[in-house]
Amino acid sequence: MIVVFTLCSSNYLAHARVLGDSLLEHNPDYRFVIGLVDRVPKELDPSYWHPYELIPVEEVGIPEFGEMVRDYDLVELNTAVKPFYLEYLYRRNSEVGAVIYLDPDILVTGSFQSLTDKLRTHDIVVTPHSCTFDDTPTNLYYEGGMLTTGIYNLGFIATTRRATTFSFLKWWQKRVQNCCHFRPGSGVFVDQLWVALAPLYFGNVYVEKDPGYNICYWNHFERQLSRRNGRYLVNDKHDLVFYHFSSYNPMKPELITGRPRAQIMSFSERPDLKPVYDDYRQRLFNKGYPKIRALKYLLGRKPPKSKLTIKRAAKRSLRAFLRAMPLNVQTRLKGLAQFTADNCLDA
Repeated sequence: MIVVFTLCSSNYLAHARVLGDSLLEHNPDYRFVIGLVDRVPKELDPSYWHPYELIPVEEVGIPEFGEMVRDYDLVELNTAVKPFYLEYLYRRNSEVGAVIYLDPDILVTGSFQSLTDKLRTHDIVVTPHSCTFDDTPTNLYYEGGMLTTGIYNLGFIATTRRATTFSFLKWWQKRVQNCCHFRPGSGVFVDQLWVALAPLYFGNVYVEKDPGYNICYWNHFERQLSRRNGRYLVNDKHDLVFYHFSSYNPMKPELITGRPRAQIMSFSERPDLKPVYDDYRQRLFNKGYPKIRALKYLLGRKPPKSKLTIKRAAKRSLRAFLRAMPLNVQTRLKGLAQFTADNCLDA
């Protein structure tokens, strides 16, 4: 059994529904699950997310989850719970052979058969933000972005049931539990920057460089979209498997992304992108997007700790982590641990 899941708070449930429908349109044998990083909104009848399973985050049993709710903002929390959901979906059902994560703002447009074939021989599959380079200002800009936010985009990760995967998930969980802040340039960038280390520590990590995977504004410079015989093609020869609408606002359909600093062409400069954006926007509105986007976040948050209190808590966690290591390893890690503590807390 292959399970694909997404994570979102209530205001992104329309995105999750569109993702699930598009996934099963092209991969009807898969099972789709919505991980709700929120409490179930009373305004919605359960029929809204059916036939998909909805798993509220408080059912996953994440250790010290209350601390995470207090210390992380909405984006940080949605990313920090990812490795916990991955493990949970494996542990609760021994028949699950692979678990794939997709961000809710993704549209699946093709079969995942090639991906599942790779999971027969690899434990983990990731996609880089871009796969080629040139010397244009745009490419140099996004290369700099990869150096601060991570080589791999964690809007997607695929895993298979193997011992290496479970070791990877435990490793990842320890790091995002206390150090999953959105602080580009500080050495910490939510769950994503940590995974740059995964190919060093864990075997059988496959980097999928097919341009049909995870197309988004940060790799538009290397990917052109066309349509032939009802299929989207990337660079006229690769099937588009899924498109990532990161930071797209359907209420502002004239903009490819809402990120003000992103170096990106307009639709007038990239008319090849307009059809897929129009299609996606219509799907969202068909799922009641204007109503869903107004739903309130229901996981209560206490007033944030002071920077000094947070820093002390992080140092305590790091000291406990070090004490569990052999003495010779402790010595080598002390410098790195202090660097990590300082950089994950300084804005």
